[in-house]
Amino acid sequence: MPEHDLTGGLKPLGVLEALAEMQQPATLAQLVTYLSVPKPTVHRWLKALETVGLLSRHPDGRRYEIAARATQLAIAILLGDPGRALRRNILSRLVDDVGEACNLTIFDGTEVTYLDRVEANWPLRITFQPGSRVPAHASASGKLFLAYTPPSRREKLLRQIPLRRCTESTLTTASALAKELQSIRQLGYSTDREEYIDGLVCVAAPVFNTASRRRSCVAALAIQAPVTRTNIDALMKFVPRLQQAAGEIAATFET
Repeated sequence: MPEHDLTGGLKPLGVLEALAEMQQPATLAQLVTYLSVPKPTVHRWLKALETVGLLSRHPDGRRYEIAARATQLAIAILLGDPGRALRRNILSRLVDDVGEACNLTIFDGTEVTYLDRVEANWPLRITFQPGSRVPAHASASGKLFLAYTPPSRREKLLRQIPLRRCTESTLTTASALAKELQSIRQLGYSTDREEYIDGLVCVAAPVFNTASRRRSCVAALAIQAPVTRTNIDALMKFVPRLQQAAGEIAATFET
């Protein structure tokens, strides 16, 4: 069981940390066991977090889950934390090595949110700013997050995500997407074969959180390029370098 710092005035935040590590809604009893904290205390913390909008009740009424406000707060913190400079330096070195734009994203609800992006020195470019959002089912990073989400939560997400067509290559059926996600788990990386934007290909690798009891994909690192300059097979040759950089970025989240 992971150690949670429940000292000081921010004790209820240990509940948010626990839910993030568990990666699924949890009951009061499950959180009591996970945190090794008395039931009345955990119940009080849950009420406080629910009151300020950081937690919400699952539709079954018994389980608690992280609310949208907490996710938005986490994104704001990541966009401004000291580790951002380290991550940008890793991104810049990766761009120098592969010669194409690279980005770092996180999973937010049923979409992917850009944390950072470094452009390559080419006149032709497609720009995504920090905070930009793209659909999970039509992006390399999004499919990566879905592939590494625990099965029970993944099934729920797949029911919620509108599988709208972005291009002729977009996966728009649950069966096709499920097959793709299985392949991603086996390969350890994901691709976007012009599925979000015509003429744009991408390969993404997971950034794992290894500090908690359950290894989870907390971010995705991706290389993105126009097909007028390269192709998906050429990008896949950079997967080992991409995975190396993803490991370096993982360390910035753990410090």
